[in-house]
Amino acid sequence: MAATAPWRGLVAAWVVACLATACSPGASSGTPVSPTAVTVAALAPSGRPYTCAPGADGTVYGSYGDASAIGWPGNQQGVVACLGGSFYVQSGAGTTYGYGVYDDTRTTWSNLDGYLPALVTSFRRSGCDVSITNFADDVTVGGHDFVTIYSRVAVHNPSAVARRVDPEPSGGLLPLATATSNVPPHATVDHDYVVAADRFGQSYPWPTPSTLEAAGGFDAHLAHMRSFWDSRLSTVAQVQLPDHRLEDAYRSGYIYTQIARSAGHLDTGVNGYEMEFSHDVIGILANLFTQGDYTDAHALLLDARSVVGSQFQYEDGIWTYAWPWAIYLLKTGDVAFVASNFSTEGSAGTGTPSIEDTAHQIAADRTGPNGIMRRTDDIDSNGYWTVDDEEALMGLAAYRYLADRIGNAAEAAWASQQYDSLLAATNAVLDTTISRYHLNYLPCSMVTPNTDNRCRNPEDANWAAPMLFGRWAWDAPLFGAAVSGPAVDLVDATYAYGFGRAARELPAGTFGGYPDDYYSSAYNAGYGSGGLAGSSHRDQAITSYQFMIDHTQSGPYAWWESSSAPSRASPWAGDHPRAGQGSSPHAWGIANANKALLDSLVAQRADGSVLVGRGVPDTWVRDGQNVTVSNFPTANAGRTGLAISTHGLEVTLTVSGDAPPGPVLFELPAFVDNLGSATAGTVDASAGAVTLPAAVGSYTVTMLHGV
Repeated sequence: MAATAPWRGLVAAWVVACLATACSPGASSGTPVSPTAVTVAALAPSGRPYTCAPGADGTVYGSYGDASAIGWPGNQQGVVACLGGSFYVQSGAGTTYGYGVYDDTRTTWSNLDGYLPALVTSFRRSGCDVSITNFADDVTVGGHDFVTIYSRVAVHNPSAVARRVDPEPSGGLLPLATATSNVPPHATVDHDYVVAADRFGQSYPWPTPSTLEAAGGFDAHLAHMRSFWDSRLSTVAQVQLPDHRLEDAYRSGYIYTQIARSAGHLDTGVNGYEMEFSHDVIGILANLFTQGDYTDAHALLLDARSVVGSQFQYEDGIWTYAWPWAIYLLKTGDVAFVASNFSTEGSAGTGTPSIEDTAHQIAADRTGPNGIMRRTDDIDSNGYWTVDDEEALMGLAAYRYLADRIGNAAEAAWASQQYDSLLAATNAVLDTTISRYHLNYLPCSMVTPNTDNRCRNPEDANWAAPMLFGRWAWDAPLFGAAVSGPAVDLVDATYAYGFGRAARELPAGTFGGYPDDYYSSAYNAGYGSGGLAGSSHRDQAITSYQFMIDHTQSGPYAWWESSSAPSRASPWAGDHPRAGQGSSPHAWGIANANKALLDSLVAQRADGSVLVGRGVPDTWVRDGQNVTVSNFPTANAGRTGLAISTHGLEVTLTVSGDAPPGPVLFELPAFVDNLGSATAGTVDASAGAVTLPAAVGSYTVTMLHGV
């Protein structure tokens, strides 16, 4: 793994954006152009699209560090989309398509309807309102499937005087209809175009212009695209929240993850990280199954074993391989498929390990001091990292659950013994380190304080690695594992330590980033997931997700793996980073953010109980606020709806759909030391918890005072 980005060895991708005074979107690659103080109407047509292509280092896309994606599930290569209405088609030689009408003026850039993978760039030109919309559709031509990109340049003239605005399309864009550049007063003129972008990895001929024209127009394909994605979204849990932006981020994140897929492979991105990484695949699968998407689940789980078995740059992927299997089994009850693969290797032997192989690898890798996990490079620097022991514990907890469910008593007993032994060893080493160095936080190294390893930099987000990539403190108890020791006791203290140490360098809400973009990361919300295991930072995942939306979008609801501070040079309205590295959108970052968001609202436990509201912010528990999760996948293929509504001091939880498989544990942070009564169930006032029956219905809790 390179020391430039977290959790990466095969790729070290960097994006360096041009400042507004150094580059213009109409400039050819490598040719700086200084803006001239002229009016928009006086600008000469450039005929060149906004920059949206890899630079000399292979990673620069938009002129201002911007990059997003459009495409279709399973496409061999998704299409990179940029701020100025341009897009970069990677198939073949690679071509940027766009429109010279874009002139770098004040711009809005968003997903159509807030979440769809149709990116809309809006700006003013020559007194007109111009929007450029680009999206992909799956089109069958001559019996072959293609990903085709449809574009519309809509020019609206709000004035009483006729205007002339030419879209200036780049070569290769096929017009779908004849449209005039003369725009009458108070009228809108649409210019529609199409280009084929991907053949799903096949080599059949590209479609001809006439066949593309015959395949239908912009509006028909937009309707098909919308219908397709809405249908896919209907299969997973959905959220309705007081902050509607989180709803859109959650939905668009699911879609970006599907676009990043290449055939049956869960790639991390469409730019920079166009391949599978062991721990990324594990995290992406865990999120998809938590959300309730089991499409191609069998194939994806088996594909993941070839990834964790063949990539040895990091160990955490193989140690946690049992975890997505456990979530899948808990949610679906598909015991037969798990049992058939429990001890069965793939055709490549240890290169495609069985679930049992990966668990026993944990025991073999316990070669560190006192029997902890061995030295690794798992946070891009060599050491005995706390996150490794937590991930190994998580893997053993998941493996024990799997063994129990399929009736393998011997392996369940072995897993219990290994779990207890590793937990004891981990706690003993951490206790010694914390005592020796007088620490008041969980160190990122098992054997040294943060002042003596790569976490010495307060802006390096790896100080919080155990809170996310470790998984254990929050996720292991969901599978019935006992947790104890400093990694649990110091959750809140570690958040306070990390944020306090970085307060002079970073604003509130970010955990930092990685060299050299030490500001924030695509994992920022995910780093808050550990707070669900504590007391005072239970809403950290949600507040850090909001920070990402406010300050670090490099595309609409898209984030680089690591990003710089916002730049005022960008014409994109709002705060956006001037540079980034890795990939944007970043599917593993999306997975961590959306799983942390959903877990903050509702989580299914292996004992059948459903935990509701563990990370809901106090501001969402005020008069008139509503929080809803629909179609949530519970154990054994159930689907349950949960709605929290507040009226004065009364908080009502309504459970609908399938009855939960066990009791509902209603645990809002606002309830702690603030519970009066409940219309049903058992109230634990000090813990701020109400245990409700496993049934559908409405239950009202009365708080003692407002929050």
